[in-house]
Amino acid sequence: MTLIEVVTALSVISLVIVGVLGSMVQTRKLAAVSITQSCALTIVQGYIEQLKNLPLQSFVNASPTDLMNNPNLAVSFTLPTLKDASNTTIQLKTTPSGIAASTLTGATPGTTPTGVVDNLQSFDMDSRNVAGTDSWSAVWPGANTTLTAYPTTNPGQTDLRMNFWVQITDLTPTSSPKCKAYGVLIVYSWQYLDGKRVKYLMSSVRTIRSAVQTF
Repeated sequence: MTLIEVVTALSVISLVIVGVLGSMVQTRKLAAVSITQSCALTIVQGYIEQLKNLPLQSFVNASPTDLMNNPNLAVSFTLPTLKDASNTTIQLKTTPSGIAASTLTGATPGTTPTGVVDNLQSFDMDSRNVAGTDSWSAVWPGANTTLTAYPTTNPGQTDLRMNFWVQITDLTPTSSPKCKAYGVLIVYSWQYLDGKRVKYLMSSVRTIRSAVQTF
């Protein structure tokens, strides 16, 4: 074989190897994003189930003295939930029902619209549990701090960082026959790394519950 033939063969092999490696890297990125997306959805589904099981008085922010449990959804209030097996209560803050749902679902991922209340949380994704050095203000600069402050603890380096917008709306018909029904909307965003660039994805989950508590 001549030197030209050897160089040509090596060039062809190099092009093939570079293409294969690029495909493998891209596949690895897509798999990581898919795993993170599945984890985020599973977390939200857990919160949805907890909200459906709350006593109606807490769920609709009714007055303790109101036996009819008339809803007070036009203001932001807290919903007691559990984040994990530690049994630590996490108060999810709601966005007032007067904010249009399209404002939440049509927002730019990672940026909180005016009037929407943030719930920033982090979740362990693996066993490394490496302490983070970046504050939430650096991790999630697009939050709306005029309504709720950043968490005081830093998220771990390998944690899944998420933001939740929770809205409860009254779907009870205005005319008879009436059956109390309430809509639950959780719009959730999460971060992922594309190389060294931080990117955001956003999705939403909706459900309906009645005055009857589920178990």
